[in-house]
Amino acid sequence: MKRILFFSFLIIFLISFIILNVQKSDEDIIEEKLLEMGYPSHGYIIENKTIRYPDGSFTILSNPIKMYKIGGVQALNLARKHLDEKYNKMLEEQNYHIDVEPDSIEEFRKDGNYWRFKMRFGKKGTKGDFMGYVMVDRKTGHVKIKGLFG
Repeated sequence: MKRILFFSFLIIFLISFIILNVQKSDEDIIEEKLLEMGYPSHGYIIENKTIRYPDGSFTILSNPIKMYKIGGVQALNLARKHLDEKYNKMLEEQNYHIDVEPDSIEEFRKDGNYWRFKMRFGKKGTKGDFMGYVMVDRKTGHVKIKGLFG
């Protein structure tokens, strides 16, 4: 009987430990994507007159110096804040939501420098359907939506 209890406890402990280690926070996901994009894990990197920092911000060494202070995690927070304030409060009554995918972060350069995330719309508790992109200006933090809403 003691063996059965011991092995039951051991199996439950191992399963819960594995589940907790597999789940990643949004910040961890963005940090991994930034490493894939060539940003350093700590310190900074200088290449082609550009200084890249671990948070995803960068500075271009030109005259005048151009600073793009909005990092990846900060862009995700700004995008979610914008969606919550502008759309999700209204959609909550109908049991819908709009969210961005942290693992879809990418650099987008067209008429400026932006962080771009895929936007999903659907019922609460579901992943939702792709509905366009949320773009965050890396210099100012201004949020734009391209797709269903603009």
